[in-house]
Amino acid sequence: MNLPNRITLGRFALALLFFAFFKFAGLPSSEEWWKPAIAGGIFVLAVATDALDGYYARKLGLQSDFGRIADPVVDKIIVAGGFIFLAASTWARDLVPVWMVVLIISREFMVSGLRGFIEARGVAFPARWDGKLKMILQCIAIPAVFLQRTVDLGWPGRHLVAEVAFNFAWVMVWLTFVLTIFSGARYVLAAADVLRRDGGERRA
Repeated sequence: MNLPNRITLGRFALALLFFAFFKFAGLPSSEEWWKPAIAGGIFVLAVATDALDGYYARKLGLQSDFGRIADPVVDKIIVAGGFIFLAASTWARDLVPVWMVVLIISREFMVSGLRGFIEARGVAFPARWDGKLKMILQCIAIPAVFLQRTVDLGWPGRHLVAEVAFNFAWVMVWLTFVLTIFSGARYVLAAADVLRRDGGERRA
């Protein structure tokens, strides 16, 4: 197995570590500030290494079908899992309500299904700029919620730092949600256009 694929598998292992820590550290109800700090750190490490597998695959000429499929799957596991665990935490529900997580994850399944269906027909359907920006915002929003929880537990009370942490997390979560829905709608429209043109060419 080449280096980029090892990095991808390492990111998957970090995702499992993140989920295990979340569960066994009792994060959904824990009152210890260092626990959300560690969880946020593991998440940041998992998503920050996302650029490495693609970089080395291109630099070393080691692109593979496994990497092309596994890399976005691991991305979705990390992000979707992070949102699900946050939605299950009583302290995060004001920032990450369950209904929002359901819509975000539904969008991910829908777009993945559309891309797979269209590419199976031999038509290229690459990622779009808004989809990439959506992923970046998701990878900021989740650690921002952990940061807010860390500040809330480690420095309790109403003060400027707590307000900034809460407002930053709130803004990032809502920006993520809006762009997730927006980019999902654009993918659907783009897929409909591709299928319409492909259908016309086949009939011709």
